[in-house]
Amino acid sequence: MVDRFLLDEIHRSALGSSPLELLAAAAVKGAALSAESEAVVDHFVAEARRNGCSWTEIGELLGVTKQAVRERFIDRVDVAGRDRFMPRLQRCVTAAQELARHHGSVQVGPAHLLSALASNEGVAGVILDRLGVTAETLSATLGPLLGDGPPLAGMPAESPDFVGTLRAASLVALERGHNYVGTEHALFVLATDPGARTRRALELLGVDVADIKRELASSLCTERKRRRRRREGESRCSFCGTRGPEGLMRGPGIAICATCARVAVEAAAT
Repeated sequence: MVDRFLLDEIHRSALGSSPLELLAAAAVKGAALSAESEAVVDHFVAEARRNGCSWTEIGELLGVTKQAVRERFIDRVDVAGRDRFMPRLQRCVTAAQELARHHGSVQVGPAHLLSALASNEGVAGVILDRLGVTAETLSATLGPLLGDGPPLAGMPAESPDFVGTLRAASLVALERGHNYVGTEHALFVLATDPGARTRRALELLGVDVADIKRELASSLCTERKRRRRRREGESRCSFCGTRGPEGLMRGPGIAICATCARVAVEAAAT
């Protein structure tokens, strides 16, 4: 049954009362309702992704394949919002803006973000430091990309590449089922994009992209793998690593097998 209120609204919005004028008004209203309906679905698809739901699960719910649902929504769900940025990534974004201002650059770019990541204590900063990359060595390598003018009076605008990097980092997080975006996601984008000048800068410093991927592996593993690893950890003895839940005695954050328990008892008795 057609909604009577909707029909009345179409009659009110029509330019006249002829059948064609009513049809035109109905077509406009139908397009608006269709767009609104798609926006609602997009919103809840994005919400499901932020909460760790896989494309396979979403596709099954909507009655399509994983590939089809991913192609339909990957560029439409709202991943550009920064409400999911971890505090350290937020600080890096602010530091990148300040760095661009200090160097007289009219736009904040990926080079500023990479330098900010190297100065931060987050996951990306720890990895870069481990690979011998510092803010100082990056500054010398990135050179003019950071800017070469006097400090600006106000904050510079964000370049399309900078915004694109942050969006790509959000997509990387979504792809792995993470409901947050951290410095590790930003570093992955900056280091692995084949055409990025930040990647070339890292290569000039002797950093192999494969090394960064390897360092980031544990931080960027999918939520499903994390849960599996957590379950595997819970099924091992915390002392000897014996697998299998059988015979394990458990306490808060710890598990011990019968053999290790016996050794502990014997050691306490001596």
